[in-house]
Amino acid sequence: MAKKSTKPAKKKSAAKKPVPKKVAAAKKKQLTIMVSSTVYGSESDLDQIAAILRQQYGYKVIMSKEGSVYVAAKHISNTKAACLKAVNDCDLFFGIIFPRYGSGITHDEFLEAKRLDKPRWFIAHEKIEFLRKLLQPKMYTKTGKRKKFEIPKTSVLDSVKVVDMYNDVRQNWVQSFSNMDEVRLFVETQFGDMQKRIEELEELKKTKI
Repeated sequence: MAKKSTKPAKKKSAAKKPVPKKVAAAKKKQLTIMVSSTVYGSESDLDQIAAILRQQYGYKVIMSKEGSVYVAAKHISNTKAACLKAVNDCDLFFGIIFPRYGSGITHDEFLEAKRLDKPRWFIAHEKIEFLRKLLQPKMYTKTGKRKKFEIPKTSVLDSVKVVDMYNDVRQNWVQSFSNMDEVRLFVETQFGDMQKRIEELEELKKTKI
């Protein structure tokens, strides 16, 4: 007489439902966000911002401070052209206005994002709004025309053109900040849900067709 097996019968695993292709593709999609700002004096803040966007939220981050701006062979000696191409290539644009103007390339990036109508967000140090209110009468006529007004470069402020940069993006939402806690909250609120941004971009594409 054959012995009956004492091994427990294997339970049939429940059939997994196939994931719709569109959903699977959306989950795998990774948005590219460009963080545009001057660098000097704000290195550690920018490192934190890049880490949050990349490690916590899964974005591909383009930031000149990190050297993550792709430089095409034809742009090897043209930093500005490489940076403007990066603006064109990104999905989302995040501009930060620190109290420093630098070379002016950041300003060029802001204007390019505006020209291309990229989905864009801006934050500005609270000192910039103070400077704008203080210097507006000296910098601009009553009709809004820019006067030839500048100040000597100092360790505190290298150029009043930071105010021009602020004014050029004021038609967008420009969030004021005074410390990194406020920056982190803004980043979490605006970029913490990448899937939501992906869906919004898809809707934007439909309206532009």
